[in-house]
Amino acid sequence: MTSLYATGANGLRVQQARLDAVANNVANLGTTGFKAARVDMVDMPPQPLEVARAGGAADPVTEIGEGVTIGGISRVFEPGTPRPTGNPLDVAILGPNTFFVVTTPDGQTLYTRDGQFRPDSTGQLVTPAGDRLSPPITLPPGASVTEVTPEGRILATLPGEVNPVEVGRITLARFANPQGLAAAGQNRFAATVASGPPQVGTPGADGFPALQSGALEASTVDLAEQMTTLIEAQRAYTVNARALQTLDEMVGLAIQVRS
Repeated sequence: MTSLYATGANGLRVQQARLDAVANNVANLGTTGFKAARVDMVDMPPQPLEVARAGGAADPVTEIGEGVTIGGISRVFEPGTPRPTGNPLDVAILGPNTFFVVTTPDGQTLYTRDGQFRPDSTGQLVTPAGDRLSPPITLPPGASVTEVTPEGRILATLPGEVNPVEVGRITLARFANPQGLAAAGQNRFAATVASGPPQVGTPGADGFPALQSGALEASTVDLAEQMTTLIEAQRAYTVNARALQTLDEMVGLAIQVRS
């Protein structure tokens, strides 16, 4: 009987996690480069159940499942649709499983798909969170960026010059297992043992995707899919709660009969 309570409770926990994931996804529908999360469910290991056989001994081989648990949280790392902005320092990655490399103010190396870059007070290109592009790119005084080429070359015009010149180059990083990356907040990810070490390369070369200047990557949240998941998780949560309620009523009846 205790295992039946555990089965219902496990179901409630998993469905609550799915509802939480949907809420977070929908909240980030408009977040640049956001990757939708999905709760992966796996069944619990079955437990042996003795079943009496007519005219014979109990059969210890029969097994019954104990419900479901969370197997992990995976993300949709497919590229989102590039949305034009007209700003040459807004950059979208035109391929999956690849990231910009940034360094936080405390020196930590992180990875992001958010390509909103701006020069800070010293001319270094930074993200809205204040993370510096890595390797660092510093614009010369008075430089005006005109384009970021598909190969990552940052072109700018300098004071007194007509033709744009290269003032830096953006590099990208990819991972053998991007699902192993750990979310670090503010649209950033951290490398882990599961993700493997980063492989750094040039956009448009050696299998790395090209860049698109003047555009930002939309999130990979599919609103229709999220609403479908929401309804499904709500129904499953209700059924699990009803199963626990029914079980509690059965236990109550049994107690009344024995008393």
